[in-house]
Amino acid sequence: MVEIEICLGCDDSAHIAQQVKAAYSGGATRVELCSSMEHEGLTPSADALHKAKIAAPEGLLLLAMIRPRAGDFCYSMGEIEQMKREITLASQAGMHGVVLGALTRANALDIPALEQLLAVASEAKLQVTFHRAFDALRTPVASIMALAELGVQRILSAGAPWGAESNAAQHVGSLQGYLDGANGCLELVIAGSVNATNATTIAGKLTSRVGYSFHAYSSVLSHGLVDESKVRQLYQAVNYA
Repeated sequence: MVEIEICLGCDDSAHIAQQVKAAYSGGATRVELCSSMEHEGLTPSADALHKAKIAAPEGLLLLAMIRPRAGDFCYSMGEIEQMKREITLASQAGMHGVVLGALTRANALDIPALEQLLAVASEAKLQVTFHRAFDALRTPVASIMALAELGVQRILSAGAPWGAESNAAQHVGSLQGYLDGANGCLELVIAGSVNATNATTIAGKLTSRVGYSFHAYSSVLSHGLVDESKVRQLYQAVNYA
């Protein structure tokens, strides 16, 4: 089975429970919780995490974005300390994992920062996804095994440079290269304007049916909220095509 992960904006706390349940009923196995989607996703509030946890059915994994501000992924020592506290709060709220990233000014992995963040996550027994800072890396393929060695379980990528005006379906070659580079040590979470139509195209072009999942946001929304039927369409498109 190709798993589906839904990105859920948490600024409207009144609808968090409804959207978590819609994602699960549509076939999603993971939900990534974010605030400020206009800034590509920042750390959600503790209240939003608690609401999602209360609403989540058994078997649905909840992942919290850990990103203290918009902009680049190069963080100060103070911001790294803030992120460590946010990871702890995510654990205390009952999250199953966190989504994070940290780069140097040269767009390489910030190994010292990541070691600190991963140590906190490991202590809390949280899964870790390296978010789309991966697409800002100068040498993404060469960084895959370093991420695996740090303890990262997943990488999120559109196969395109961060900020590019394109979608994942236009970069299947890069995505295949990341899958090959991961060699089963990491899961590739394919993002970037993913919908039921282009996900089918991507899945059909990749040389394997394992090692990757799909991540969707805007394509599964109706009136700004997660739509169960659209999640189901995506799930069925990649699993029964």
